[in-house]
Amino acid sequence: MPPLPSAPVAAPAAPPAAGLTQTAESMVMAAPPAAGGTGAPMGEGQPPAQRTPGSYTAIHTDGPYIAITFDDGPNPETTNKLLKMLAERNVKATFFVLGSRAVASPEILQAMVAAGHEVANHSWNHPQLNKIPVAAADKQIEDTNAVIQNATGVKPRYLRPPYGAMNATLQRHIEEKYGMTFIYWSVDPLDWKVKDANAVYDQIMRQVRPGAIILAHDIHPTTVAAMPRVLDALIAKGYKFMTISDLIAQDKPPPKVAVATPAAANAATPPKKKPAKPAQAAKPAGSKGPVNISPVPVSATSRPPAAVPSRPPASAGIY
Repeated sequence: MPPLPSAPVAAPAAPPAAGLTQTAESMVMAAPPAAGGTGAPMGEGQPPAQRTPGSYTAIHTDGPYIAITFDDGPNPETTNKLLKMLAERNVKATFFVLGSRAVASPEILQAMVAAGHEVANHSWNHPQLNKIPVAAADKQIEDTNAVIQNATGVKPRYLRPPYGAMNATLQRHIEEKYGMTFIYWSVDPLDWKVKDANAVYDQIMRQVRPGAIILAHDIHPTTVAAMPRVLDALIAKGYKFMTISDLIAQDKPPPKVAVATPAAANAATPPKKKPAKPAQAAKPAGSKGPVNISPVPVSATSRPPAAVPSRPPASAGIY
């Protein structure tokens, strides 16, 4: 496949490819070009942040639309296998790549874009961005954006912070400085922790809903091994896979819950009827006043009901 044209941006001062020791399960990555990033174990999920105006965990949709996303790649062995599986099913995905891995495999990013997938930013080497200085977080984002844009000619629009770790101040700073939207997730199979293809399948199928954003990691062979079964099952259920951009385009406001106002409540309440006057018998001859008739005659032998005691007698036991 001919390489895509490079964007007119300067490549960052990236660590050399020799600084990466890569296997199917993991990579030992060199630090980013500048200080600030801290080595951290990758793929450890945590509950996604709540949706804010600049972020998504899922979307509201009336259709069967979902997005499947893959973090922490690319990995030449597992990611290429996954791309083949997706192509066989015409499934589009979004890849949140690490800059330190992408710089060693630009041809994989090019293959992603050529196949209609989306490439997004997952930081340079997976630190908790809210635990490092703002300048260091900026460099994590900028250097990764530059690698992606230099390889594909496409400027990344989305960021998934490692571990989903973020705070409101830093998120607002990144949104304003880079114009990026934060993408979290609503389906987490914990594939980074439980490396079992059957467990990955079970968790995804249990959690998926229309509008879902599925989190997975293309660096784990067990995750990639689960994908044919996962993809085929979701397609059979009628789900339509989309990139993050296309999924967000399907987003609709959540349905509004009607709240009754006092005026509306009063309008809906029928007016109270006045009680009817008791019937009157015809006046006997020579009578000067009305004669009332009780609507319920009381028999001379009837008695009023006995009063109900406020508590049972002591002999009745404890209730």
